[in-house]
Amino acid sequence: MASDKSPASRKRRTVRPRVVITVFAVLLLTNIVSVGFLMRRPGDDSAKKALEKYPFIDIARNYIPQEHFIVNIQPLREKLNKLAAAEKAETVSVYFEFLNTGANIQINNSTRFYPASLVKLPSALVAMKKVEKGDWKMDSRLVLFEQDKDQRYGTLYQQPVGTSFSIEELLTALLTQSDNTAHRMLMRNMSEAELGELRDAIGLDELFDEKSEVSAKEYSRLFRALYNSSFLRRSNSQRILQWLTQTPFNRTLPSGLPDGTIFSHKIGEDNVEKNYLDSGIVYLPNRPYLLTVMIKEHDQDKANALMKQISRAAHDYVRDYEQK
Repeated sequence: MASDKSPASRKRRTVRPRVVITVFAVLLLTNIVSVGFLMRRPGDDSAKKALEKYPFIDIARNYIPQEHFIVNIQPLREKLNKLAAAEKAETVSVYFEFLNTGANIQINNSTRFYPASLVKLPSALVAMKKVEKGDWKMDSRLVLFEQDKDQRYGTLYQQPVGTSFSIEELLTALLTQSDNTAHRMLMRNMSEAELGELRDAIGLDELFDEKSEVSAKEYSRLFRALYNSSFLRRSNSQRILQWLTQTPFNRTLPSGLPDGTIFSHKIGEDNVEKNYLDSGIVYLPNRPYLLTVMIKEHDQDKANALMKQISRAAHDYVRDYEQK
């Protein structure tokens, strides 16, 4: 094919690069200006000054307005104790923590419960840590064995033996659907040492006792570790918490929350032992709080009704609280 070497074509070839360079320069300048504007958005200067003025104070106090720091939770403590006392007190355990301050309420937290599906959250943290350490990648694949299949929760058991799933697929099924088969596949590929690393890092020596039972207070540490990103990187803590907002299990604590409230949580149900459990973080704007409720030896419908009452009481108190 003959090349076009006319003066007009040579002019076009020299002009186009200049146009591209000019446009690129304008876009770059625009981005720089935009980023500079965003970095100097209102409030940043005052936060910086506050940080310089109060270097020994929690940095969060410089970004969250004072009215979102609840200082008195005694009325909520009294209400939750009253709700728990209306049932057999020893069968109901509650742990509440206002995450801005760490102020907490503990009801019957020496009582321990069979954890049921609550065990899947620590397994997910260990699996994600293996990804961070490079032992796995999110697209690494594990193969389904016959002994992995469990029909009680999830749908992965319906796949034929020999099917492979990526780590991301398994974690998604585990955390959104509480899939038992996904849990067995992941656990089969973990060591006791890796599980022990989680226990040691978060301080979970008392998470499970010799009967493999758990308390509300100890289990809440897992969600605090995710919220603070103290065990996993922020991106991976965020990913797990995001998955846990997508669960369809809404008969327990979510039933006491207004529609649209963001709640990252994990449930556990055991109809044989009659244990019903739910734990997670409610993301009220500027006022996040952690709530764990465990109930045993109880009718499931009554347990769900009690969880609804406790959840609503906590939500309404935190939402409506005003400093005097």
